[in-house]
Amino acid sequence: MLMNVTWYGTASILIETEDASLLFDPYMKYLPKNVESSEVKQQRQMIFQKQNHILITHGHLDHLSSINELYHDINCQIYLTKTPYHTLSSQGFSKDKLYLIKPNDILKFNHTTVKVYQGKHIQFDKGMVKELLLSKQTWLQLPRALHLCFMNFQYKENGETLFYEIESNEKRIQLMGSADLDDNVDYPINSDALILPHQGRSDIDQHNQRVINMLKPKRVLLDHYDNAFPPISSDVEVDDFCNKMKKVPTEKLIEGKTITIT
Repeated sequence: MLMNVTWYGTASILIETEDASLLFDPYMKYLPKNVESSEVKQQRQMIFQKQNHILITHGHLDHLSSINELYHDINCQIYLTKTPYHTLSSQGFSKDKLYLIKPNDILKFNHTTVKVYQGKHIQFDKGMVKELLLSKQTWLQLPRALHLCFMNFQYKENGETLFYEIESNEKRIQLMGSADLDDNVDYPINSDALILPHQGRSDIDQHNQRVINMLKPKRVLLDHYDNAFPPISSDVEVDDFCNKMKKVPTEKLIEGKTITIT
């Protein structure tokens, strides 16, 4: 049977199986005015708000900060670890909609199974930090950059990044909220597809090559390479990386386009 994957920017992924629809890390993007049309934003919001099962990989702002805005008045189930749970609770979000999960949990959505593993957030290297500090855009938009840094302190990760494996009808998709692996976890290998963020280090190509070598997926889908909260974020060139990956078919997800895993 088929599994459909649709990317909506940043780490926002919708996975649809025969009997389940699962939305991961819905984020509306923190963009300056006039960068994105109101029609595009409203369409994304409508798609997000149609979903009832929301799974969070970790508590950073580009994974969690839209939840209160999107689902405050909507009946849904949001699955998350302790730190994002407390972040949303402190904002007055209804605890009745929040479901605490942890590594080694197994979630069932009809005949679709989601296995929860401990993941690891990517560690920003000196090259990336230097590039950000020296960027002309950072200094031209300094108040905005400082505001994003302040927001980042409000949305903590606390070592709780998760790695999900979604299985339906003997097909397996692995989804990483951040592009690193925990050395103490025995991850399953040879999945039908790996959804892999391609941002967070100046040497992200080499870093993600190592991740792929460890997990040995049959196919790689790159996400989180877009500029969703400038000037702290930026667009990352991924075409060269995709072209170099001869042994494992690798492609970038295109926002709003659905890819079918067969």
